[in-house]
Amino acid sequence: MENTYRVNQLRLIDFKNYSNLEIQFDKAITGFCGHNGAGKTNLLDAIYYLCTTKSYFSSSEQYNFRQSTSGTSLHAEFVKGDRAYEVHIKAQKGQKKEITVNRIKENSSAEYVGKFPVVMIAPNDNMIILGGSDERRKLIDNILCQSDYRYTELLMQYNKVLANRNALLKQMVETKFSQEELLDTLDRILSDFGEQIFVRRCAFFKDFSEEFEKLYQELSSNQELVSMEYKSHLLNGHLYTQLVNNRERDIILQRTTAGVHLDDIILNLNQQPVKKVGSQGQQKSFLVAMKLALYFLLSKYKGFLPILLLDDIFDKFDELRVGQLFSIIHKSQIGQVFVTHTDVDKMKKSLLQSGNDFDIFKIKESHVIERI
Repeated sequence: MENTYRVNQLRLIDFKNYSNLEIQFDKAITGFCGHNGAGKTNLLDAIYYLCTTKSYFSSSEQYNFRQSTSGTSLHAEFVKGDRAYEVHIKAQKGQKKEITVNRIKENSSAEYVGKFPVVMIAPNDNMIILGGSDERRKLIDNILCQSDYRYTELLMQYNKVLANRNALLKQMVETKFSQEELLDTLDRILSDFGEQIFVRRCAFFKDFSEEFEKLYQELSSNQELVSMEYKSHLLNGHLYTQLVNNRERDIILQRTTAGVHLDDIILNLNQQPVKKVGSQGQQKSFLVAMKLALYFLLSKYKGFLPILLLDDIFDKFDELRVGQLFSIIHKSQIGQVFVTHTDVDKMKKSLLQSGNDFDIFKIKESHVIERI
């Protein structure tokens, strides 16, 4: 079918704890089991890397290289409908990353991202709720960048101009020399990019909040009231006007105090901040509902089903909510799913209840993987 998309084959060379691994997938759901530190999460991260050109967990490229090596090579065969795509990503210390699709070199990571969309749910996602606003902005930006190349360009340009503006503010303080004309030029450019980003985020957030609330009710059996609110300076008026009005304060603080780089999402449970009143299970349900909402929206925007990666999804989830999660996966239009767990029997029980075809691979000593 045209709306299907999957990874059939994965090969890793010197990626994290894998020196050389090749594995094939042919079921709707694939489970990876093993003790903590065995490398099951690294397999999900490898798939994520091949879809986005970067690790979900490591901000520094060197942490993706196997210990005592200076580079890594990842290969995959993706299939959309009846067409196959051979993807190869090579990263070497001190060199520009190489990305090829069917042996044709990609011009940039930004142009590549979105061709093979993916959504990951992982334990450290709790920072989306407990952390600062930058964590929640990254959540939105990740999906919009995968669905709209123009958004990626706007975000890159906005951040570049923002950095230049902040550098100018600092220079004006250090040199005690006013550069109002240059500052006004940067303000106009920054506001133009910011307004375009704001329009896209507003349109996205409307769909996102509606989908999230519906999915959370399914996960919680309609027992709790949840809501989310988009917070942005641009809701109060044009960005350029705010930049002009804030100039004196910005010069003193040497940073830009208005703009889409400060946007946030307010998350409430029963009309109170979920990070303050929510239990671990409720916060986990919040995260899963948010990520599934992003998954369905990304599917809508791209026109085909992304890959879904579930890392240790059973952590802090009781059996009821695990069952509800896999019930959503079974009855909804969900593409290929990869899931990790430490307990083979518990994983098998949950996957059997899901009603989907599945495979389970066990990661043994020396990172040997066998199908159970």
